[in-house]
Amino acid sequence: MEYKKFLENAKNDRMNVAVEAAAKLLLERDVNELKMNDIAEECEIGVASLYRYFGTKSELVIKAGCLLWRSVKSLFDGVFESEYYTDKTGIEKLRELMKVIRVLYISHKDFLRFLDSFDRYILNEPVSAESLEGYRASIMDFYPLFEDAYRCGTEDGTLRTDIDFETMYLAVTHSLMQLSEKFARGGIFKGEEELAERELDLMIDMAIEYIRKK
Repeated sequence: MEYKKFLENAKNDRMNVAVEAAAKLLLERDVNELKMNDIAEECEIGVASLYRYFGTKSELVIKAGCLLWRSVKSLFDGVFESEYYTDKTGIEKLRELMKVIRVLYISHKDFLRFLDSFDRYILNEPVSAESLEGYRASIMDFYPLFEDAYRCGTEDGTLRTDIDFETMYLAVTHSLMQLSEKFARGGIFKGEEELAERELDLMIDMAIEYIRKK
């Protein structure tokens, strides 16, 4: 029994190493261009073992994507428990949360490029909704913070109470992320990237004005 447990732990350790290696490479390369052989070489695990552990490249990429989302959330650990944040009104908290996407654009374009290539890759792969559930949960990990900020705003009188907040949250975050991913890919026209931060700020301002209690 102890030996079986040892083997299981060893397998889990090797799988974690593979996921970490895949995550590292996914910040450097397009998902479609990354091969299982590349990941095997990076983590020094045989490619046959990777297929035995994960089944498909898609499953490994999804697990690596979950890890990257957790890593992004960890960048803000402590920020939303600090007095800087907790002392703000509900509407001010929501603005700070929306600005997280702006921070990602400024400092973590590699992550945004990964998101863009991940979406394009998954759309062309036979991946089940069940396989993507963990990835979706990683994305929605930020939602409780937005929900708490909205509840705070309805209580302190800074936010409207007559809106479908979940739909508003999805519309705003999807729009901000799509714009950030677009600019992270690089501009087509001269000077386009110089507008990125201004456009993100404007979209945040418009969202805030929509939910502000008049």
